[in-house]
Amino acid sequence: MDYRTPAERDRGRLGYSEYLRRLAGVTQVVSPELASAQMHSRSSHTHKVAMIAREIADHIVRSLPHNEKWNDVVITNGGLDIAACEAAGLAHDIGHPPFGHAGEDALDNYLTGHKVPDGFEGNAQTFRTVTRLDRIKGTTEFGLNLTDVTLAAILKYPYAKKHPYDNEDNRKFGAYLDDAERLAQVRASVLGLREGEEDPGRQTLEASIMDLADDVAYAIHDLEDFLAAGLIDVGLVKQDINASLGHAGITPQQRISKDFSGAKFTAKGNAFAPPPVFVKSTTKHRDRYEPYFNDRDYAAALHDVDNFLNRLKDPDTQDYGMNLRLLLRVFVSDFFKAIELDAHPPYKDGPSVFLTSEAWHQMQVLKSITRHYLVSRPRMGSMQRAQTRTIEILMDGLADWICSDPKEHSLPPTLLVIFALNQVELPTNPDKLPHDEVLRPEHYRALADYVCTMSDSEALMRSQWLAGTEVPGSFRLALS
Repeated sequence: MDYRTPAERDRGRLGYSEYLRRLAGVTQVVSPELASAQMHSRSSHTHKVAMIAREIADHIVRSLPHNEKWNDVVITNGGLDIAACEAAGLAHDIGHPPFGHAGEDALDNYLTGHKVPDGFEGNAQTFRTVTRLDRIKGTTEFGLNLTDVTLAAILKYPYAKKHPYDNEDNRKFGAYLDDAERLAQVRASVLGLREGEEDPGRQTLEASIMDLADDVAYAIHDLEDFLAAGLIDVGLVKQDINASLGHAGITPQQRISKDFSGAKFTAKGNAFAPPPVFVKSTTKHRDRYEPYFNDRDYAAALHDVDNFLNRLKDPDTQDYGMNLRLLLRVFVSDFFKAIELDAHPPYKDGPSVFLTSEAWHQMQVLKSITRHYLVSRPRMGSMQRAQTRTIEILMDGLADWICSDPKEHSLPPTLLVIFALNQVELPTNPDKLPHDEVLRPEHYRALADYVCTMSDSEALMRSQWLAGTEVPGSFRLALS
């Protein structure tokens, strides 16, 4: 007798997923092929998110007997499934392509450039993977057959691609157009929507918890990696924090008294004197999180993060890593104490599970450090350009190959399976026309699905084979 709940079985299926195992070789921020074993791959990040999601859900459930408001919210939402939160954490990045966000952008640009209207989106690819492409270990059926509760928990963006497709505001979404019907079925089932009733477009409780866990992992654990590896210039971050507080009119005396009530961030500047990084970020925060974002708490968060950075020991000292972990652990503890559960989200289309304002602003500052002082720096630019070219060469090479009238047995078996799952036939091209004159959008979608079965190193290897810059030996060919 199997006494596991349905969501616990979902968690087990995801734990054995080949797509999940692939993430050990996929970029989180720095490619695992280029990083030390101590740094996070997409896989280790994923397992951290699953663990944190379970801990947050446990924390909420244990609080219910002592918190009437939270209890009412959970009951109104039909309960809270702890295992579904953990399963969603395992699944949340399962559709991400090789090279992480650089690969995601490259595939999106490639697909939209070849008339695929909804392009590529990592969250939508995750939903597609678990519902269509992955399979339960030991079976021949495709799709993991996850419960609707778990599928809804995976949906950070609980809607398909919206019109107009090229609008920047519609860049993030949870399902491609040809998966939109399945998404609607999942949402209707979980929310109890009647026929014709409009989907409110908000995350389920489980999805909110998964999303918060993802933010904590990125803000704390990923940042820890890059600080420990010396990849972030702490002095520059501190300099920009102090400049930002000065820009907002905060004096040293106000910092000592922790009086940030007069802070005013204006993201104005010119080509000769652009505003500091943390000031520029306020424009996005205001637009996206109004009215939750506020200048006072943002200034206080900058001050708190500056204090954290000032307490870091010299990176050359033997106990620097321990010092770093202990200091970051304080943020994690504070974040758990700051968890809030409310039927009314703090901003438009916001989550039901979120951090109180002080902790939320701290998290935004911590996330900005990784985003602006590592990901967007010139030294990452060269790496990401090479990753982008690898994806472009790979897609062009695959498209040219299937347009060359190849014998089916000469094509990779996984590629043939992907085409069959997409119900797309290989093209016939007797006139040897270029692939962009032969292939339809569904062909390019299938090729992107195939690329998302690869790790970083496999994508690089196959792009080199297809470009003719490397010829595979018999051993490497056997592994492919």
